Amino acid sequence: MPWPRPKWRGRQTSAEELRTETLRAIDEGFKELLGDSCSRAVYYYFHMRTGLRVEDVVDRPEALVGFLREMFGAGAQVLERGLVKRLCAKFGINPRDVEGADLASLIKALTSKE
Repeated sequence: MPWPRPKWRGRQTSAEELRTETLRAIDEGFKELLGDSCSRAVYYYFHMRTGLRVEDVVDRPEALVGFLREMFGAGAQVLERGLVKRLCAKFGINPRDVEGADLASLIKALTSKE
């Protein structure tokens, strides 16, 4: 989806800043939705099942989405929507502008090098 490149703190951001802030928003979202200890458990099992670190989510968001769906079943939709809302809040995106977008697509759009 063609969203404008987000600005962070009123200025254009570098690709590395976008990656860092995207990861931070995902972490904040998990902690808001699941709490600190459950978030750590999700990260642990994500690594054990996929061999990826949480930091790799920016490059492989579909792996995160697949893992969430495998682990939580239908409940993954709640987590995905919560993470999309958190990313929107972090980057000042109107959630209506990304309505119907999946988590992986939003992460890719936010961190694209374009």
